[in-house]
Amino acid sequence: MNGFKMTVVSLNAVSGFSHLGQFGILYPLIALWLDAQGTPAWQVGLVGSAVWFGMLIGNLFAPGALQRWGASRLAGAGCLGTVVLGVVMPQIAASWLVLWAFAAALLGVCIGLRWIGVESWLYAIVDATNRGRFVGVHETVIYAAQGVGPSIVAVLGVGGQRGFFAGALAALFAALSLRKAKIPMPAGSRDARLEAATVLNGLWHHAPNRLGAQLGLTSGVLDGVLFGMLGIFFVRSGMTAESAAVKMTVFGLGGLFSQIPLGWWSDRKGVRSATQILALAGVVGAGLLLTNWGPAVWIAAFLLGALAAGSLTAAVIATTDEATEYGIAMELAVAEVSIAFTLGSCAGPVMAGALLDACGLISLPVLTVIASLGLMLAASVRRR
Repeated sequence: MNGFKMTVVSLNAVSGFSHLGQFGILYPLIALWLDAQGTPAWQVGLVGSAVWFGMLIGNLFAPGALQRWGASRLAGAGCLGTVVLGVVMPQIAASWLVLWAFAAALLGVCIGLRWIGVESWLYAIVDATNRGRFVGVHETVIYAAQGVGPSIVAVLGVGGQRGFFAGALAALFAALSLRKAKIPMPAGSRDARLEAATVLNGLWHHAPNRLGAQLGLTSGVLDGVLFGMLGIFFVRSGMTAESAAVKMTVFGLGGLFSQIPLGWWSDRKGVRSATQILALAGVVGAGLLLTNWGPAVWIAAFLLGALAAGSLTAAVIATTDEATEYGIAMELAVAEVSIAFTLGSCAGPVMAGALLDACGLISLPVLTVIASLGLMLAASVRRR
């Protein structure tokens, strides 16, 4: 295997193992472990939100850290930090809520460091004309890891330390996989000074005119709405919990199997065309939800899964293409889209939950249609 292929495989392995440990195992396990110790739900929610806050902090400071340390050390710091957290967290008493929130925020920082380090590196070394397929494969690996994690938690249980240690072990495998990467991130991508203020300035002044950031924000909203609220929609529609769980599995499969075709189509026809197809799938899926007819709901679950996962893939492809076209530092572009996605993910469940209680079941498909039309509009308007 040549150096380029080895590096691509290595970086995919880093993201797969680290995402398994960070998002697949530790993130859901924190809430489940605290709940098993009798922690009130609102406190569990606060600790969970600290992860997203930490991700924002990590994404803000990661470009500058990458400039000083290099992509490999930055990603390695995120992975090894997760190893330490996986060992330390189960030793913290459930009553020490501030420490749990601090540990959760550090986990978010580690996720942000790994995210910017690996993806900036990977997308800087691949050819722009084939980048969509590389993004599609990378997101498929991440999505699969996120799906496997909860199953590991279920097998190991939530009451002891084994789940935390499994998350730490996965992160350790990720750190070790970095050693196989042969091609460093191109130095030309790290010329400008990229401190946190630079990232914020780019978000405020430039991101509103960039397709990648627009798609990232909308993708985050869709991710929060559909991952967080679609299961509740199914249950409130009269389904049993078991039936809702099966349909959420189909939702996950829709996301998993959409990534590579989406990347391939983006390379062939452009990311704007791919985004428009996703938006159309979202509108159709939301419409099918309203029929409450058995086969239609299964199709809807699959299409909405493709929408939720595929919109982030489209955002990453768009932002990396813009980085190449306009000479933007790759790590700055990836940081902008990841921050936009994180902000959207925080806002999505809040909006959907409030509307679901205030307006009833119709609010979720309506919100999905609005977000899908937002994707369509963003992909249709060309800005310089």
